[in-house]
Formats: sequence, C-alpha cells, structure tokens
Amino acid sequence: MKIFVLFLCLILSDWVLAQNAPAIKALEDATEEVEVFDDREFKKWVEDFKKKAVKKHKISQATVDEAFKNIKYEPSVITSDRKQPEFMKTFWSYYDAALKPERIANGKIKLKEHYKLFNKVAKKYNVQPQILIAFWGMETNYGTYVGKYNIIQTLTTLAFDPRRSEFFTNELIKALQIIDAGHMKVSGMVGSWAGAFGNFQFMPSTFMAYAVDGNGDGKIDLINNIDDAVHSAANYLSKMGWDGKYKWGRLVSLDKKNKDLWEYVNSNEWKTVNFFKNLGVKQYNGSPLPNSDINASLIAPNGVNGPVFLVYDNFKYIMRWNASTNYALSVGLLADAIVSNSTPLFDRPANWNEVKPMTIVQIKEIQEALKKLGIYDTTVSGLYGKKTMQAIKKYQKMLLNGDKKVSPKKIPITEYKSGNPVIQDGYPSVDLYEMLVK
Repeated sequence: MKIFVLFLCLILSDWVLAQNAPAIKALEDATEEVEVFDDREFKKWVEDFKKKAVKKHKISQATVDEAFKNIKYEPSVITSDRKQPEFMKTFWSYYDAALKPERIANGKIKLKEHYKLFNKVAKKYNVQPQILIAFWGMETNYGTYVGKYNIIQTLTTLAFDPRRSEFFTNELIKALQIIDAGHMKVSGMVGSWAGAFGNFQFMPSTFMAYAVDGNGDGKIDLINNIDDAVHSAANYLSKMGWDGKYKWGRLVSLDKKNKDLWEYVNSNEWKTVNFFKNLGVKQYNGSPLPNSDINASLIAPNGVNGPVFLVYDNFKYIMRWNASTNYALSVGLLADAIVSNSTPLFDRPANWNEVKPMTIVQIKEIQEALKKLGIYDTTVSGLYGKKTMQAIKKYQKMLLNGDKKVSPKKIPITEYKSGNPVIQDGYPSVDLYEMLVK
C-alpha cells in the first residue's frame, strides 16, 4: 500500500527558467503530497521506463541495459531538490562570491590560453569571447568543477519522484539519446544533482537543441572537449538572439531623489537609451550616455542603496540562461572585468550600503500582506522575483499617492518608519517590512 506524507517542498519560482535553460536554479515552496520512497516501486518504475525507452523512443537495448545496469535511488538528490535557503541573497553577497579576484584572474588566463578558439567562435556566432568565458567561470569555475553525480542515476531518481516527474522523464530520455548517438558514455556522463552537465552545465534537452560538434570529430562531448563546449555555448546564445555588436549593459549613475526616474527602475519597462538619457541617467563616471535608440531597462538589484544598471537586449538572453538577476549581472560584470584593468565595484562608494537581507519567512509575510491589498496575485513563495518587485512598486506608489487602503486620511506617506524616503525601487527592505507587516 502506498503511504503519503504531507510536507513543504520546492516548486519553480516566478523567476521560472525557460524550458531549455542549462540549469535549474530558482525554486520556491508549496504544499503537496509526495510518496514515501519504496524500493519495490522504484524498481518497477525503472523496468516500465526501460521498456518504453526501447519501444516508444527507439533507444537501443544495449544502451538501456548499460545505463540501468547498477541504477539505484539517490536520496541526496531529493534532499538537494527540496532544500530551501533561509535568507534572500542580496546583490553584494552574490557578487562577492561570484566575482572573487581569483576568478577574474583565471578568466584572463583562459582568454589568453584559448585566444584562437574564442575569437574563431566569436566570429562564427557573433558572441564576444569575454561573455563566453564569464559563463564558463560562473557555471563550473572554468571546468574545474563540472559535478560528480551520475546523470542517469540523478535523472532517474528525479523522474521517479512525482513532483516534477514529467519534466525529468523527458530529460532522462534525452540523456539516453545522447549516449545512444555515441556522443558520451554512461560512465563519463557526470554533472549536477539536477541533471546538468559539461563545462557550461547544459541539461540534456539543451544539449539536444543547441550542442554542436566543435572540432569535427563526429561526437559532441561537453565535459572533456573544450571546442565542443565553447561552440555549443556560443550557438545557444546566438540562437536565442545574442548580438555581439552590443554590450550586455553598464553601470550608471542617477539622481536618487528623482521620483519620476525611480518609477522606471526595477519596473521591467523597456525604453530607449535616449529616453533614459533625457531623464538624467548618466554613465557611472558622470559623462553622458551615448546617443542610441536601442532598448534598455533600469535595474537596482539592492534597491535605492545600491548600484544601478542600464541593461540592454543581450541581458535578456543571460536571464534566459539562468533566470536570476544577480546571476545575470554577475555574468556581465565578470565579462567586463576579464577584459578590463579595473573592477570598479570592489571599491564601493559610501552610499552603496549592504542592505540587511530578508529571511524567506519575512518575504512570505510581505507577499501575504501585498496579496491582502490585492496587488500580488501569484504564489506566496518566500522568494523575491519579478512579480514581487512589481507589487512592491505598486505599494510604494500607493504610499506616495495617499491611497486610502494604506493611508486612511489620504495623506501621502513619503517616509518609512525609519525616516528614509519612500522611493519606488521595488526592493523588499526592512523599512518595507516594518510598514507592511508590523
């Protein structure tokens, strides 16, 4: 008889990854029923899947037999899948971990070491070398850590688990097809707990859609063959729409008291560079922005007390690779640092304060309060995503406009309890928590 338990587990957040993203990184929690592991059930599931793999998906019996020869349920994979962080990751904490001096230095070394390869790929796919190296550094620290999990075992465990069985069953089929085509061996297919593998951490479905044979040997090995790995990463970005003529974005400066300008920060609204130039946005060194009609959007990952970036269309493709704003900004900044003699963000101006990180529980409370006000209509996840950001901006606008829902006397609230001015930055700060929840 099947036994069921009720517990909290993670589901995809409102920063959900695109279907073909190389890795699954953003998760949120919800309540649902999941089967307690039963080894007999697992073995039966595996036997049924093996038959379907051969009959329905035309995978050779030899590949199936080899792949599942010593297969077993891997509980540590489920533990990782259910794991939930305690605190929201602030931009600075993420940046400090991602852009360590040694990672920048090693990126410069890799650019010199593989100069011919990266320039050849740049010309073919129209993707700048430093961008590819930055992804390489962020994903596997330049191939020094590609993961240790047996991909077939990992994907089989996740496919058996009912939470996202359909997704991981499809990935398992794709992994077997990769092996069956002779690109990789079962023993050599190792990677992350979520099933991503290779120097750039592709999921099997991403491999099938975008991986290419970079050195012309008839095989595609994203783990051991750097030519294949770099060509495939460039092809993935190129097929998404990356344009090598443009930057990913830039650090900018603006008048932080300009409420009209802050209406566009963290709004996910895309205007032209000239639009923001006319509003007073400048390059970080104070010089004017260049005249340009390309699309741009303003992002302040730590709210009013942190840096502000003007990002361009290429930034969208970094977000499609990994739908985390902190990750995407770090890729861009690492790329810039690799081809620069300076890393300006290490010298932080005094007004760039590290904000106190909210706990996941506090973010949930903020989301619940916003939901009661009718301005947040998605999952109460405890994770800070685009929809949470947009709801916070609406709440901040309500404060400034004296909306009767938050200001019964219709008196505009221009300051938080701390005395700090209300700015439409969309950031879940302690001030906002004090105003909304307490």
